[in-house]
Amino acid sequence: MEKLNKLLLPSLAKKGLARQAVSAQICHYALEWSKNGIKPISFNKGVLKIGTTSSSQASEFQMRQDELIDYIDKKIGKKVVRAVRFVLIN
Repeated sequence: MEKLNKLLLPSLAKKGLARQAVSAQICHYALEWSKNGIKPISFNKGVLKIGTTSSSQASEFQMRQDELIDYIDKKIGKKVVRAVRFVLIN
């Protein structure tokens, strides 16, 4: 995956799409970490927005948000997530 990133990101950056690609990658890693327990909605300016179906689920994941941030940062290879925001979805 790392070699692919080195090839693709410069090409995407030339077209102005690198930020969107990294955001999608971060959302993918959040979903991978949760094993389908949450729904990543977006990532923008260091804030990962996650949808949950109940407030109890949001509380559970809020207590584990440091684990999630560490997991994503390790996968990306640098510190990118500075906060996680939870929203209720239907």
